[in-house]
Amino acid sequence: MSIFSVRVYRFLIFLFTGLLILTFYHRTEHFDDAWFAEQSYWFVKEGKVRSELFRGFLYWDERIYVFHKLFIYTGAFLMGVVGFSVAGSKVISILFGTIAAGLIWKYTERESREQQWLALLLYLGCGTLIQYFCINRPEIMCMTLGFASYLCLDRPGGRLPHVGWAGVFAGMAALTHLNGLIYLAAGALWLLLRTDWRKTLVFAGVGGFVLSLYLLDALLDQRVDRMVWQFVEDPAMQYTRTLSDKLKVMVDYHQLFFHSQHEAALTALVVLTIIFARKHLSLTQPILLYLLLLVVFFWLLTKSTFAFYILLFVPWFAILVATYAPAFLRTQVQKRVARVILSAYVLIGLFTIGEVVYENYTVPYQQTYNEHLARLMPEKNSRVIAPLSFFFGQMENYQIRSLSYYCSLRDRPPLTLPEFFDLADREKVKYIISDDPLNSSYYIPLDTPERMGAYIRIFKDDRTVVYQHQP
Repeated sequence: MSIFSVRVYRFLIFLFTGLLILTFYHRTEHFDDAWFAEQSYWFVKEGKVRSELFRGFLYWDERIYVFHKLFIYTGAFLMGVVGFSVAGSKVISILFGTIAAGLIWKYTERESREQQWLALLLYLGCGTLIQYFCINRPEIMCMTLGFASYLCLDRPGGRLPHVGWAGVFAGMAALTHLNGLIYLAAGALWLLLRTDWRKTLVFAGVGGFVLSLYLLDALLDQRVDRMVWQFVEDPAMQYTRTLSDKLKVMVDYHQLFFHSQHEAALTALVVLTIIFARKHLSLTQPILLYLLLLVVFFWLLTKSTFAFYILLFVPWFAILVATYAPAFLRTQVQKRVARVILSAYVLIGLFTIGEVVYENYTVPYQQTYNEHLARLMPEKNSRVIAPLSFFFGQMENYQIRSLSYYCSLRDRPPLTLPEFFDLADREKVKYIISDDPLNSSYYIPLDTPERMGAYIRIFKDDRTVVYQHQP
């Protein structure tokens, strides 16, 4: 019994696809866009990953050894072609998000036509995916490579898995983001439970070899000690420095799946499917077993419950619901209830697209805004303290250190505003640009006095203030 006709599914797929493409235009800059783009920028320019925005922090201005390696290298290649712009930084997620849609379509060819279209609709309608489909973060690339690994394991018709290729893709996922280790762990245990130890050993060996390339740059530089130190001291590792921190994350794990309506909508469909189809579900079913292993291993591995980490599960969530929800509808009442629930999911997805478009329309386009600010700062090559986003279009015009650097300092108490401006004076900074308080940056309020030490305010609008050093 079908929930909707194939014609309805096809219409909704085309609608979501068109609206998603609409969100790409003048997409609002995200906090991480510039940070990862800068790493790719220096790799293209100098052949090594480093940062000027964080000069003086953890020796990142010399070389960064702990980063999302395959993601940064792929971004370097793509942005080396299309340019280091706000739009260029978003190409990588768009590319791999589209590839993932194709892989979901390929995997569900073994199911009915309705299940195939439904899986694709659930994927494209996921609110978190809509939010991050056009952001320069590694989760979508990691998810896609992890799903490619699973496709090599769970082949149609009970055919033997391609364990070598599965290991390659799982290793690449981990090389993209260390959270991708869950695909190596889940794939290995899935193989061990369903096949034999030989296939498991091949998978783990190939995947482990690919992952070992993470050490290559540090080994060539003979700086493995520096790499380990950067890993321990990295700000991202500070969330779980103690056992109590890790236990708190594990207790709050459910928040990952119910952070907001963007995550909760798809999670709720998964929960409802498991509840109503529970008599027909078994861990002998490959996708259910693999998904359970992913969820458990991420629970053990994760250092935080950031909302965007749910992306690591989205293809499996979509396929699980699409495979089992329509298959066990028995009455017209069940069909009507399923239609209402799926319609609500679609409306939440459309509402999320509306939120993104509204943000694109109301927030100034970052690269154009940077050009406007730069016109207020005529002394080129001068030292500037600015948001990470000032990287776009201005990295070659100024010596930029990010406000996030001053937020990351741990060897001193938090700076007061007078202390911050005094430090900038001593560091011979010419211009200072404020940042949004929601970003991980040192915050300069819009109502900061017009004169702060050696600096005077030369610009103010409803989102930014600019200060210039006075001789």
